Amino acid sequence: MSVNSRFAIDQKKVRKFGQFYGTIDFDSNEKVSAGVFADNPSKPVIGNFIIGNHQYGVTMDELEYIEQTCRNARETILKRYRFGMMGKA
Repeated sequence: MSVNSRFAIDQKKVRKFGQFYGTIDFDSNEKVSAGVFADNPSKPVIGNFIIGNHQYGVTMDELEYIEQTCRNARETILKRYRFGMMGKA
């Protein structure tokens, strides 16, 4: 099951948001049993994180770390902008 329905997005229209914008998605792994997930949710590959033409099988912990990294990256860029550090070598 695709989270962002990337196949329904017109890739040409989203280029203004960045080259990967229309390709970012997550497909859940329908084969993970509830029992395996309940025993240790950080172990099984729960799905594929997709960006560009690449797919990465990820666990729950890895997915959480990707989320944390994205939040930290966004926060860092916004701080650099506010402190006037953008565009300085």
